Amino acid sequence: MNERVALADFHAAMEAANVVALWEIEDATNRPPEPPHIWRWETLEPLLETAIEATSMTDAERRVLVLNNPALLESGRSRGSGLTLGFNLQILMPGETARPHRHSMNALRFVMEGTGATTIVDGKPCPMEPGDMILTPGWTWHEHVHEGDGRMIWLDVLDVPFHHYLDTGEFEPGPARDLPELPPDEAFAAPGFVPVSGAADMAYSPLFRYPWETARDALAALPPAPDGSRRMLYANPLTGGPTMATMECSLLSLAQGRKTRAYRSNSNSAFIVVAGEGRSEIGETTLEWRRHDIVSLPHGYWISHAAETDAAWLFEVSDREMLKRLHMLRDELAD
Repeated sequence: MNERVALADFHAAMEAANVVALWEIEDATNRPPEPPHIWRWETLEPLLETAIEATSMTDAERRVLVLNNPALLESGRSRGSGLTLGFNLQILMPGETARPHRHSMNALRFVMEGTGATTIVDGKPCPMEPGDMILTPGWTWHEHVHEGDGRMIWLDVLDVPFHHYLDTGEFEPGPARDLPELPPDEAFAAPGFVPVSGAADMAYSPLFRYPWETARDALAALPPAPDGSRRMLYANPLTGGPTMATMECSLLSLAQGRKTRAYRSNSNSAFIVVAGEGRSEIGETTLEWRRHDIVSLPHGYWISHAAETDAAWLFEVSDREMLKRLHMLRDELAD
């Protein structure tokens, strides 16, 4: 029996036994990351207008456009960055409501446009104003109500791809029930003081609304880094840790005309431009951005930013916290 026939018999026997040869499997380590991607507001906004005309909230669970990174489409899942994070744009019109539901996935809402809407999280009303971040952690009941004028648009960030990978995604429709007793947000208004309550046992921040004015003023009060930038983390007031177990949220301001110190990480992230114009160097790619553009920052690239206007603010969400909890996070700073 020649070698080719013997090898064919060997493969047939392995197939019948449901095994494979490790040395014949493509090496999955050290693969290049997906390229970065930018979703430009000038392209997205017309689609939002069409979605408003085409969709009734009486029929849809949510009026949402899912942002797909074209480099990740072959996975068959909707993903914005890596295996962990998904990004959507959600629209609510005056007089509309998005009915209550809950799910195992963690989510946050970053308000881009509009006023007069409220997200209700486990019974707590969270007014929505531009620049606000609203948390809807996994298994919290949440609904949206718009009693103002004009359209409301916000960015959704969820760990849906991570749950898809683990096969832990679950969904439950309303009505909301068995709501927990939560301290009011005013109980966290003074630095250095927190209420004595059962909220300390939560896996997420009991502060569901992070107002833009508070975040902006706190960031402006920080001394700048040597490159002129300022970065601040959104935190759980009870622990000082992340707001939710799977996402790290930060706000970054850039100094006009100054390039930030380059860094590289094995974490994935994306940012939305809150204000200003500038550019990001991501490996060999340079992406120019402006207000409301959304940019993915895949792992493995050297990344730096530069503002071309006086005030440039970026809201960034990453999966750093997942890797940190698994003791897998690796960061590097350029000299």
